[in-house]
Amino acid sequence: MFVYLALPLTLAVFFLSKYLYSRKPWPILHPFLVSMVVLIALHLIFNLDYSDYESGTFLLNAMLEPAVVALAIPLYQQVHLIKQKLTIILISCLLSVFIAFTVAFYLLPILGADLVTSASVAGQSITTAIAVEVSRSLGGILSLTAAMVVFAGLLGATVGRSFLHFVGVKDKQAVGIAVGCASHALGTAKLLEECQEEGAFSSLALIVCAIFSALLMPLFYTLLF
Repeated sequence: MFVYLALPLTLAVFFLSKYLYSRKPWPILHPFLVSMVVLIALHLIFNLDYSDYESGTFLLNAMLEPAVVALAIPLYQQVHLIKQKLTIILISCLLSVFIAFTVAFYLLPILGADLVTSASVAGQSITTAIAVEVSRSLGGILSLTAAMVVFAGLLGATVGRSFLHFVGVKDKQAVGIAVGCASHALGTAKLLEECQEEGAFSSLALIVCAIFSALLMPLFYTLLF
């Protein structure tokens, strides 16, 4: 029975969370975060079968890919600005991937992480589908990778823009690239609510970082380990 209720329940929780956020736009009340917490709580309280939930919400999962493709719209609208800064964008994204790899495989081991944990965390700042494949190629734990991707996205969506402004990064293009490199689609979607220019640069950054990560991280791992 739950399989038939999963989709309307998810939509109801999300839209109620979105309404709450529109009334109280606090970072802790971000619709994605509130929806996730509520749905997890419902699963635990009523001992719901996750496989039934997954089957019942397959339409939402199927819509994720065209939703990501839709991010190309603001990208197209700002293409004249992007062409002017393409070299800087590519270098920034390349540095982002290199830093992510370095932190995962050189800093985390100092803090006690093993190689499997490092491999699971390396792709946390790129979109889930590609992060999981990168983790798989590095021998990571896929569920941990997915959780870290969600965490990175939520962090960027809730406090990313405010944090960048706090430390003095206020240029719209720089904010977009930083959030896109660090917080993929969730961070980008939040920027699009505030500024089309920031959202466009964030869209490009998340795409380029995903490509660089998929190509370079397995190569770095093979050469260095």
